[in-house]
Amino acid sequence: MRNMRTSKLSISFSEVKGAESIPDKRYILDSDEIIIYTIYLPNFTELKSELSKFLDAKELKKAQRFYKESDTNRFIIYRAILKFILAAHTKLRIKDVYFDYNFNKKPYLISHPWLHFNVSHSGEFAAIAISRNKVGLDIEYMSNDFKFTTLLPDVFEDNEVLQIQKASDIKHAFYTSWTRKEAFVKALGKGIDEDFKNLPSLDGQYYIDSTLLQNTQNWKVNSFDFADNYLGAVAFEDSPAISKNIVLYSIPNNMDELLEMIPKRH
Repeated sequence: MRNMRTSKLSISFSEVKGAESIPDKRYILDSDEIIIYTIYLPNFTELKSELSKFLDAKELKKAQRFYKESDTNRFIIYRAILKFILAAHTKLRIKDVYFDYNFNKKPYLISHPWLHFNVSHSGEFAAIAISRNKVGLDIEYMSNDFKFTTLLPDVFEDNEVLQIQKASDIKHAFYTSWTRKEAFVKALGKGIDEDFKNLPSLDGQYYIDSTLLQNTQNWKVNSFDFADNYLGAVAFEDSPAISKNIVLYSIPNNMDELLEMIPKRH
């Protein structure tokens, strides 16, 4: 046990800087930034047919596999916009934005593996986080209809269950802990497995066996208010020399402005 390697994990609530639109249409990602692009899906429904033109044959086939039309539409919208965002930050043409997948089926950009990204969707929103470090994002609509109390012993440790049950707002406490765990496993490239329960979710600093995380990096998980009745969490690799600046930008919901995101040679 004395030689066990540990990673430091810091968990807290964060005041995320929000913005209505992308300032100056500058697609520059600094080393100390995490940018979260927000997509209010109902505003993009009418653009579905236009956006589908930017998907390849495999992506279109995947879109058609969804049972519900709403799920098909959502995939087309956020997948196309993801490609717009990656093209904007890499100066690639849309047709040159190619994905590959790691062993846990987490996608990455073949030409720019240093550009990390993660997608989350819930209710009427989708969101895309990008960073120069590994990043995981989870947003959740805090539904009044979801009966989560029976899940507590399966996904949380006893002290987390007690904290949720004692909270003045039990629903908010549940979604806070849930989004933190979900964002963290997404950053790690893990699925929801037997380790999910063992990952901390309460405010504070922790030292975790690096074998659980599959690396020796230090990490931060920050919760934030995403929208009315929506909660978010973002997890990212931490460096003592870098204080991450997390900002929210709204994606424009018309094709003219979307096309301005990508290099002019398109």
